[in-house]
Amino acid sequence: MSNKKEIPILIGALLVTLGIVGAGGWFLFNRMNPAAVTPGPATTVPMPRELQANASAGERVLVPTMDNETKLFASKAIAEGKNAEALAQLTQHLEKSPNDPEAWIYFNNLRALDHNPLQIAVVAPVGSSLNIAQEILRGAAQAQEEINQKGGIDGRFLHITIVNDANDGTLAQQFAGALIKQNQILGVVGHNASSATLSAAPTYEAGGLVLVNATSDANGITNVGDHIFRVIPQINTSAQTLVQQVGKEVDRVAVCYDSKAPDGVSFYQEFTTGLLASGGQLAPTVCDLSEANFNSQAKMAEIVASGAQGLLILPHIDRLDRAFALGDANRGRLKLYGNSPLSTIKTLEQGRGMVGLMVAIPWSSKSEANRPFAEAARKFWGGDVSWRTAATYDAVYTVANALAIAPSRPGLQKALKEPEFVSSTINGEVSFLPNGDRAGQATLVKIKPSPSHVTGYDFFPVNP
Repeated sequence: MSNKKEIPILIGALLVTLGIVGAGGWFLFNRMNPAAVTPGPATTVPMPRELQANASAGERVLVPTMDNETKLFASKAIAEGKNAEALAQLTQHLEKSPNDPEAWIYFNNLRALDHNPLQIAVVAPVGSSLNIAQEILRGAAQAQEEINQKGGIDGRFLHITIVNDANDGTLAQQFAGALIKQNQILGVVGHNASSATLSAAPTYEAGGLVLVNATSDANGITNVGDHIFRVIPQINTSAQTLVQQVGKEVDRVAVCYDSKAPDGVSFYQEFTTGLLASGGQLAPTVCDLSEANFNSQAKMAEIVASGAQGLLILPHIDRLDRAFALGDANRGRLKLYGNSPLSTIKTLEQGRGMVGLMVAIPWSSKSEANRPFAEAARKFWGGDVSWRTAATYDAVYTVANALAIAPSRPGLQKALKEPEFVSSTINGEVSFLPNGDRAGQATLVKIKPSPSHVTGYDFFPVNP
């Protein structure tokens, strides 16, 4: 994904002068082909002090890693305006930790400064769900690297500010207000949890700043206004796909959902409506995962006694433990189903308790149709990536392709709203329905044993 034959003379001189990069560094610089760096554009309105610790374009480290020291040195250098030193430090760090998406973003931000950057923000829940935040940042980092290696957007490189909202609705809303006031930020990719997105979306809409969501599937998000878009299919698509599969396997289904998770509530509504319309039966139980004294063993006994043959579990992304407890209490008696929050490595780490769980998600790395991006991502990151990585990659590319049409806030919104707008990448095409949702289908995956996966289990497509 880079030109290994053309290395700017300036970088060669820089390497010699600094005298810190050996053969491994030479390879990495050759791969990345970085340009000289100069100070970037000033922030129009400074980020409020209480938010600054959770936002960074490189001047602070938000994501801890095993080898954090060099990245910390790089961030300190960026904060002090020593960009050449920071570039060398990040190069050294990426030689040891090539799968660190935060470092890739900061590295590409430095490269962008000399190329009249187009700036966006990417919001990830670093403070509450670190694994999921990393999945999101991988998609952003890979898209940024590819875009900048191709010469940017009409010669202008993409620059990303990372924002940590910790999946917190109040913090998400505060960041939305702050980002609106930073005129150099042309668009935002985020947020993760539906609750955070629903809290922030009205602020983006009122401020005229485009939000392209990649991981929240609750109903109502794109109904907020004309500046809110989403690159995953509507939740009724996922729910109906699961309804069809459930109808083939069981006659009666119980549902446990988190009443404080908007995406879980939306999925519950869409699923039950579709199930009853198709002739299926709901078990006469009430199961709210948000209850203060939730008892998984007692609830599972109640569900089994109701005559249910299957159980649909719809947890909040930051409260998966009760879903796992239900899996343990089930002991293989009922078929298990779920929505996208359960598509995590934490679910796989539960082992036998979640084997057979079937989940509706927007994308699978093991589907034949997704092979081009899956292989590129595997090469870049050294392993399979999740649907969140693919969706964020799509979102960042969608923003970039729209900015290529009109590189401004109003231009971005107008380009995305055009009925004929299509964003094409190796991961397929993104086009929007009139309401701002992506046109597309859901994928069903099922947990099965996998000796090649670090957990011993993995998600496999039901219909590859």
